[in-house]
Amino acid sequence: MSLIKLAVLQWQIAFGKVEENMEKVLGFLNLLEDALVVLPEMFLCGFDYERLKEHAKACLEVVDELREVSKKRKLTLIGTYPEEREGRLYNTAFVISDGKLLGKRDKIKLFPIYKEGEHFSSGEENPVVETRHGKVGILICFELRFASLGWELRKRGAEIIAVPSMWGAKRKEHLRILSRARAVELQSFLLLSNAWGETGGEDYAGCSAIYDPWGEVLSFSESGETLLLTQGDLKKVQAVRRLIPVEDD
Repeated sequence: MSLIKLAVLQWQIAFGKVEENMEKVLGFLNLLEDALVVLPEMFLCGFDYERLKEHAKACLEVVDELREVSKKRKLTLIGTYPEEREGRLYNTAFVISDGKLLGKRDKIKLFPIYKEGEHFSSGEENPVVETRHGKVGILICFELRFASLGWELRKRGAEIIAVPSMWGAKRKEHLRILSRARAVELQSFLLLSNAWGETGGEDYAGCSAIYDPWGEVLSFSESGETLLLTQGDLKKVQAVRRLIPVEDD
């Protein structure tokens, strides 16, 4: 399948309110069918550190519900949530497609300004997940700043880079520059889903976007509650890579 639907969700995440955020997500997803969809980082609760373990338990049930929705509506879903394993908490990205959990990936680079390292353990693996909608690599928010992580994904065959984010408004221009630059650098579709507005005392930048492998802006929203939806042709990934080969010999 060459032509695919690409979607990104953006909204003002309700701090610590898993059910309210899930209701928002379901409202968006019920408008979609047969698409790859990226949700924001920590989209169910935000960085509600005081109740992370409680949220981690609630999120397990939510993931099951998302599996059902993805099966019913033929969706590939990507986002992050708090997950507890062996007494440690992780900021964990998931890839759910057609009712199946195809892969997970813990955030490797924890953001010092938000003191993530005091609450989460770092991940180690940086996999590419093959889905019906393409080969997907994930960079979680702050990880956009680390070119080496993106190149690992490129070398492992990623065609689409999903970027679930809660990126602060004070660094808005960095987000716009880095997200578009990564699409150009990695010659991949890049889907950025960022939170927007005030959540938990922090103002988030919005600027969610879908870029093609040439760096063209297919869809963009600086602010507000938004569903970005466009079509992408995976053949363009290889066409751009053939035109300007940048792989090391």
